Amino acid sequence: MKKSIFSILMLLPFVVAAQKSYIISGKLPAVKSPAKAYLVLLKDNAWKEIDSASIIDGKFRFTGSVMEPQSAIIAVRRSGIPDSGTQRDSRGFFIENSNISIVGKDAVRDAIITGSKSDQENQEREELIKPVTAKIIRLQDEFGKKNADGSFVKSLEERKKAGDSLQKLVAMNKQINLKFAETHLNSFMGLYTFNMYVLDNKFDPAKEEPLFNRFSAALKSSPLGKRTVEKLVIGKRRQTGAKATDFTQNDLNGNPFTLSSLRGKYVLVDFWASWCGPCRAENPNVVKAYNELKGKNFEIVGVSLDYPGSKAAWAEAVKKDGLPWIQVSDLKGWKNEVAVMYGINSVPQNLLIDPQGMIIAKNLRGEALTEKLKELIK
Repeated sequence: MKKSIFSILMLLPFVVAAQKSYIISGKLPAVKSPAKAYLVLLKDNAWKEIDSASIIDGKFRFTGSVMEPQSAIIAVRRSGIPDSGTQRDSRGFFIENSNISIVGKDAVRDAIITGSKSDQENQEREELIKPVTAKIIRLQDEFGKKNADGSFVKSLEERKKAGDSLQKLVAMNKQINLKFAETHLNSFMGLYTFNMYVLDNKFDPAKEEPLFNRFSAALKSSPLGKRTVEKLVIGKRRQTGAKATDFTQNDLNGNPFTLSSLRGKYVLVDFWASWCGPCRAENPNVVKAYNELKGKNFEIVGVSLDYPGSKAAWAEAVKKDGLPWIQVSDLKGWKNEVAVMYGINSVPQNLLIDPQGMIIAKNLRGEALTEKLKELIK
């Protein structure tokens, strides 16, 4: 008898590990028919509705499988009730191949979700950053207010101080996420946190890569692990001391321009877009730097992340902002091939390349941009 029980216990871990599908069981007893539940997954950076189920006697059920835990949404739509704005009833969570329970009363947005380890750990992480995030939102709301004429309520000096405070709060959140990743080295959510929040828009590969190497071998070889390796590799392309990766894109006249054609000069590669407010606000600083340094073996290449069909808006922004330097784009928005190659997922950003083609600085901006360039350009 003891041997039999022992044998069963030995098998349990393998039974759990063998689960290759999810079962989502929903209970919303106050939701009356006709109503349906919808399962929406994030695929290729877009939300896609992959399944639906009628809610009968307050119950619904989904079955299927995912390659790895991922972001999902459960939405409920009731017959005759608009599914928009404050009427929308939905709830985000992390789906994984497990038995997941969604229990509520009359709305899925207030339901309790259990059974997904990834979702549970993500909720724990969100609780840790919640106080800091609340402060960030309050600052943004207060100092982003505008008058009827579009001018800011707060003065420039006040907004600059608020900006400094925001940067500190964002850094605090990154540290919280970093510690979470460090304490979840065998967890999907630990690596997910590292990938999403530690490897942020301006991460230093040399500083962050050692932590990635501490994650379990299984996680590092997983699809998420492979994407993280790719992100680190791309990050290395834009770090100071790296050789700038060459590229060719068409200018506003449709003529191909190649970065290496400027070898022998200092080149500021400026990532921006006509639709980007902060970019347009930064352009006067870049113009000032260009005018003071253009005769000193210096050139600027603007890489626009404008979207398909927006060439006219791109050209108009160049004209209106008075940008006399080289401008290129493939008009693919965030999928701009140069931006993807350098891992640019926020703008404005820039890279300063020396005459030998090496990156010597990045993200130089503000009123001090000219002075910083003068210090670096010898």
